[in-house]
Amino acid sequence: MSTEEISIAAYYIWHEEHSYEKLCWLLAERQLYVEKNFSIAKKGDIRDRAYYIYKENPPYDVLCWFIGELNLYIKRNTSFRTFNTLFSK
Repeated sequence: MSTEEISIAAYYIWHEEHSYEKLCWLLAERQLYVEKNFSIAKKGDIRDRAYYIYKENPPYDVLCWFIGELNLYIKRNTSFRTFNTLFSK
């Protein structure tokens, strides 16, 4: 995937104006999904990872970039229909 594709995906996430905490949750959810070989993680594991991300304090735009990158990766490795039902809104 190209830098341009990731930039566009990150822009759409940024445009949704999620809270910082929500972005931490979304990133944690996607990281764990990939780490667990495309299996949905337990909420407690997501919460712990989201807290860790929050404590690291990455900039808002960096969170959007990482989420966009993971969204593209996951979409390329699952069906579109599956992707739309995987994660919290």
